[in-house]
Amino acid sequence: MYPTYHDFCAAPSAAKGDQMQAGVTKPQRADLTRQCIESIQTYVSLNQVAPGEKLPSLQEWSDSLGVSVVVVREAFRALQALGVVDIQHGRGIYVMEPEDTDFLAFLSFRQSLDRFSLEEVIEGRAMLELAVLETCIGRADTVAIAELEIALDDLRRHPSVTGRDSAEHKRFHHAMLTASGDRLLATIGLPLLNTYWALGNSGRIELPEDVAGADMYASHAAYLDAIKRRDFSQTRELVDQHLFGLCARYGIFPFADRRPREV
Repeated sequence: MYPTYHDFCAAPSAAKGDQMQAGVTKPQRADLTRQCIESIQTYVSLNQVAPGEKLPSLQEWSDSLGVSVVVVREAFRALQALGVVDIQHGRGIYVMEPEDTDFLAFLSFRQSLDRFSLEEVIEGRAMLELAVLETCIGRADTVAIAELEIALDDLRRHPSVTGRDSAEHKRFHHAMLTASGDRLLATIGLPLLNTYWALGNSGRIELPEDVAGADMYASHAAYLDAIKRRDFSQTRELVDQHLFGLCARYGIFPFADRRPREV
């Protein structure tokens, strides 16, 4: 049986408690918010709190950690900005599903989102796409390929529309991240993709009019075909095709020239 929230907060009296106490301490005066964040993350990890599950209230955290509710609220707001938790007013605080996580709140905290150009967003997406595609070509096993085939068939039956969220589209890319065989990439890759999709789908980054109605199925089918044939020869072209030819149009990665870009 996993330790409960109260086990986590109580003074240890057994080996399990000693182990938890070694990794979890009440915050000291210096940098209270950061230490609260670490305590919350440790609690989630030790208790194996699953995505979608509810966390203790702000008052419970305040009482158990010995800090004010204001400090606890700041800690959870920071975790929300990182896409770790979802604060639902009047309902509570929940661990976020990876499929729903993005970094928009974090980015907007650092600087205005309208400072990112379309070229920067497309180029960053292309870098991630190429890394994932080539890793899948090299590593995807028969099980992963079968999952990609199922996801592609779902995308065929429920075509994704440019500029709108699609569960089938997300499933295909989630399957690619899993097929890469890199657990870190699979964990952080989907929030990164969600961020790029949100920037485009929300209108913050305006896509050219001529990409509307683009054939989304064909580019994903081309990805899977290259993965099944273990073909690295056209990966850059496939990524550009997947991103509506915008990499070649704007002369950005993976077709950028070698001259330093002015900042």
